[in-house]
Amino acid sequence: MTGLREKKKSERKDRIFSAAVELFNEKGFSKTSMQDIADKADLAVGTLYNYFPSKNDLLLDIMQEKMELTITGDDALFNVNLQNHNAKDIIKSLLKKIFSIPLLVNKESMKEIFIATFSSNIHTKKGMILDIELMKAFQGLLERLQKNNMINPGINSYNATKIFYSILLVQMMMYLFDPEFDNEKLFENTDEIIDLIFQGVKP
Repeated sequence: MTGLREKKKSERKDRIFSAAVELFNEKGFSKTSMQDIADKADLAVGTLYNYFPSKNDLLLDIMQEKMELTITGDDALFNVNLQNHNAKDIIKSLLKKIFSIPLLVNKESMKEIFIATFSSNIHTKKGMILDIELMKAFQGLLERLQKNNMINPGINSYNATKIFYSILLVQMMMYLFDPEFDNEKLFENTDEIIDLIFQGVKP
């Protein structure tokens, strides 16, 4: 009985997520109400509030679930078979997969969400928890690459993680606030930066 209840709860949550993402893309984050999401998901708005106290909580829950799949899912790039890939391609593919999570919603809605999230200490803290989890997983991947002699074993994996994570943050800021920075440019520019890191800047 418990298993069936959990299954129904998971299915309802998926329905809420799908409805929210569709509405954020269609109407924008700020113009979408919890009532809109409830109607789209065919739920009473009170039921929706039982799951999520606010739109921000709902959005962060979506991001967290997608991020956890990226970190621990069966097809997660963190679990990639290193023997069949090279380090540069692994990191490029991983960054693209991480970018695909905020890109679930369109650029304008993502900008609204970003501003709304960092205007609240509670939601900022939730976002930072996601960042820390992701950085730990990324560091673990770099250490696996070092053990397999795919990257320099002498580098500090923690500091290297901060470098790659800084790339993520800067690229996402460029995407959100530069009108000419579209999805294609986001991916192309990130690939170029990763190429530069692996090439180095020695003469």
